[in-house]
Amino acid sequence: MPIKVAVIGAGSMGLNHLRVLSDFDGKRMQLVAVAEPFAEAREKAANRFHVAAFDQYQRMIEEIKPDLVAVVAPTNLHFEVASYALNAGVHVLVEKPIATTIEEAQALIELAQRNSVHLAVGHVERFNPAVMALKKLLAQGELGAIFSLHARRLGPFPPRIRDVGVTLDLATHDLDAMRYLTGEEVAHVYAETQQRVHQQHEDMLLGVVRFAHGALGILDVNWLTPSKVRELTVTGERGMYLVNYLSQDLYFYENDYNPTSWDTLRSIAGVSEGTMTRLKVQKSEPLRLEYEDVLTAIEQDTQPTVTGEDGLAVLRLAHQLLAATHTGKVIQCMVPTP
Repeated sequence: MPIKVAVIGAGSMGLNHLRVLSDFDGKRMQLVAVAEPFAEAREKAANRFHVAAFDQYQRMIEEIKPDLVAVVAPTNLHFEVASYALNAGVHVLVEKPIATTIEEAQALIELAQRNSVHLAVGHVERFNPAVMALKKLLAQGELGAIFSLHARRLGPFPPRIRDVGVTLDLATHDLDAMRYLTGEEVAHVYAETQQRVHQQHEDMLLGVVRFAHGALGILDVNWLTPSKVRELTVTGERGMYLVNYLSQDLYFYENDYNPTSWDTLRSIAGVSEGTMTRLKVQKSEPLRLEYEDVLTAIEQDTQPTVTGEDGLAVLRLAHQLLAATHTGKVIQCMVPTP
């Protein structure tokens, strides 16, 4: 029997989910419904994807009884919608961030466990083929020790987003990617924000996170740049990797010297410019790969790649960055090792 999937929310991101789901093989997964309170968006989704449309997600879940729902509602509704679905015994893929508050995120995790259903969080950059390729290279030790990770996520202000600022909406992407690539938790954070255009929340974040083994993560995120930039660099002993999230390109800039250790390199002359290589990456739609992962978790009763606990860890870091901006102090995220 195919897994029945429904989407809650038919805004711009909801339409992306519907598009990807409509392209799946009907033998494995069947797109069955969409719920959207705004009539114009609801009718557009229903006509385009030929699915049942509801103005209330509660009625949709009760009547359609989907196996999985994708929660693509505004962030401030994530807890309300996801908790209803989980209590109904439905698997949930909730867009990032998992919820608005730490308490809400923890409650969703507990509800999923209590009802024996899966909770996955839509940190879609985990499924970007360039990021996945980079993870393999780092795990193989191709870069040596990681010194720093620098994320640039810049672009124009999106009028559709009113309920959160750039920290929860955008920086959570890169916080998750950094945790994934380093395989480490964060020791402490510091940040500065500005509010230039957004009427309620910050629209620029400059943040620093230090990981447990010393690598530094730099977050340069805003809604103030007229061109869209989505890049991540990872610098280490043997050079630097550059990921272009948008084009799914991965580059390696090597150090000119190729010593057996960083200490040897330092004793010679420091870092020098070497060869730049564009690595081969098999490109694919990250959102489709994310759904493949969630469907496999349901079919095999295994954990999805991005769990509720991952979503909670990222949300906690985002709130700690915001706390640092309010207090002007470094925020400790874990107990320092003596």
